[in-house]
Amino acid sequence: MVCNKLRAAAGALLIAATFHAHAADEPLRADAGFKPAEMAATLMRPDNNAATVRGIKRLAITAFDVEFVTKGSAAASATAIGRSGTANVSMTVTLKGVDDPDFQAIVAQLYADFVREVKAAGIELVPTETIMASAAYRKMAAGGKSSPHRKGGTEPATVVAPEGRPIMGLSLAVKGGGLAALANFGAVAGGVFSGVELQKELDATLAQVRMVVRFVDLNKSSSGFLNRISGEAKVSAQVNPAIAAGDTNLNLQSGAGGERFSLQRALLLDGGAIPELKDTSSVAGNVGLAVLSFAIGKGGSSSVVEKEAVADPARYRAVLGGGLGSVGSMMVEQLKTLR
Repeated sequence: MVCNKLRAAAGALLIAATFHAHAADEPLRADAGFKPAEMAATLMRPDNNAATVRGIKRLAITAFDVEFVTKGSAAASATAIGRSGTANVSMTVTLKGVDDPDFQAIVAQLYADFVREVKAAGIELVPTETIMASAAYRKMAAGGKSSPHRKGGTEPATVVAPEGRPIMGLSLAVKGGGLAALANFGAVAGGVFSGVELQKELDATLAQVRMVVRFVDLNKSSSGFLNRISGEAKVSAQVNPAIAAGDTNLNLQSGAGGERFSLQRALLLDGGAIPELKDTSSVAGNVGLAVLSFAIGKGGSSSVVEKEAVADPARYRAVLGGGLGSVGSMMVEQLKTLR
């Protein structure tokens, strides 16, 4: 009896722990009541839980990149028990209504606000002109990209830097602190450049900011037993502008130490910034759903669904600008703790 009770209690604790771990990963809505200063310690945390950079007095922002995801896609497949062939369905959603000028305007204001807040925190900033004139920086920037940059791959995006600055974060792969961060901080074409040289030249802690914005959630049906009974492949889409967790981070390097502060939970923004999701393919049906039932006979069937998420430009700039600004403020709050 006692053993059974202990097992039950342990099971309850395990369920509770699993629930809380899952809840901690769930997106957080950044509404009008969201307070960056109060949330910074919880949401913008060092990857190794103990910052290795201390005594920041002078800061050089060597990169400030914002990635706006412009296309999302997902695919699902299903088979039916006792039948041959497969039902395959895929959906692609493309962001429309906003383009490079909108992205650039958001980043320009975001960068200006970030610089203002850093200075207000009592941290001296190395002027942009001084950074860009540095021989060490020019060597580092040789591995960058011109802005705006069209990023391909599984999640196409437009990456934007402040006007006149190259995009530096695409090659950045810093995780954890210390020598691991130091070895990767200034990755450039043809090898790895040590940021120590740049630190000495500028007499400053180096900072790279990267933020990622997504606009749609795509979910696909699994290939489980129920799908095999129904023979139904399904992909659903929900427009949901958000600032991505994990990929949004502040990288710091000082002396032989380095640290990355990452956004711990995605921040959901006002969906009214992208008010319309429309079907642009020949497939009729629910505008946010793609479903294909198994076709009798060998070979099965396939369907490709294309949709457009149409943004309201003015509202998009305001909503995304506000959300990204909150993230920038949380980064500055953490910089304050490292002075």
